[in-house]
Amino acid sequence: MIIDTHFHAFPGKFLDLIPEARNDVRGVGFHAFDHREYLDVMDRYGIDIGVLSNTGGRIEKSSDRQQAQQLCQNLNVAFAEAHAKYPKRFMAFARLPMIDMEDCTRELERCYKELKMHGVMMPTNVAGKYIDEPEFKPFWDALAEGDKPLFIHPANAPCHSNWDRYSLHQKILWPTDSTLALSRIVYAGIFDRYPQLKMIASHLGGMILLYLDRLNWREGDPVCKEEPEAYFKKIYYDTAGPIRATFIKLVYDTVGADQILFGADYPHGRGGRDDQFYPMTLKAMMELEIPQSDKDKIYSLNAKKLFKL
Repeated sequence: MIIDTHFHAFPGKFLDLIPEARNDVRGVGFHAFDHREYLDVMDRYGIDIGVLSNTGGRIEKSSDRQQAQQLCQNLNVAFAEAHAKYPKRFMAFARLPMIDMEDCTRELERCYKELKMHGVMMPTNVAGKYIDEPEFKPFWDALAEGDKPLFIHPANAPCHSNWDRYSLHQKILWPTDSTLALSRIVYAGIFDRYPQLKMIASHLGGMILLYLDRLNWREGDPVCKEEPEAYFKKIYYDTAGPIRATFIKLVYDTVGADQILFGADYPHGRGGRDDQFYPMTLKAMMELEIPQSDKDKIYSLNAKKLFKL
């Protein structure tokens, strides 16, 4: 069994509101989320369940409170409908309007109580602000009450204009911003305030685990109570790119099989192919020299435990 926890979709009503989102940073056209098309791709590659999420950073960039609400509501309803129609194939992460904390917490409550969603996806920064800042405390309080996982996904950092040439923002800046956001969350003591917090870091956590020794340094007066490494090892890391068995093995050797989830970043790809990452990720998993019992944890058992399936 395979559960893909890094699985994106773009509902038609979302694309209608912001037509520019139909093209991603590589010029690859996004088309409206079609249940049958997604199921066909999942069947082709042996994916049993996809946990839907949306990377539309324009939600955070919008200064229009009403538009942000509408975008999130459309996304969340579309994903909830997919789960209701195919409960054994689709699950979903909610998106929240972070412009206003009252709107955010209200939508989170609706997503959990009415829409029965399975967690929250949050970008690494909200229009240049990082979510460890005090103004986002109501979000953390509401998230903790729901006791469901938070999926952290990269977004363009405030300095992204310096990285646009050669499309370096998607190649280097995004994993860098993941490293920054996750580090700030740890150093700010978020895990101490919310000890039951369940967090997923996309793309194997950016550069977190490569620089673990440096991240243990106490310069800058981090407020976390334990050594930072202890918190980083509580985070789940998904396998969505860099798609190499050697790097997955590094993560495996650092945090263990219990903290890794399968993810393939569908429908993103390179060169216009929106299913390209599935064969690459599955090949890396096949080449990974670890016990099959640990591969089974990565493929599905860890996700089952995390989502209480």
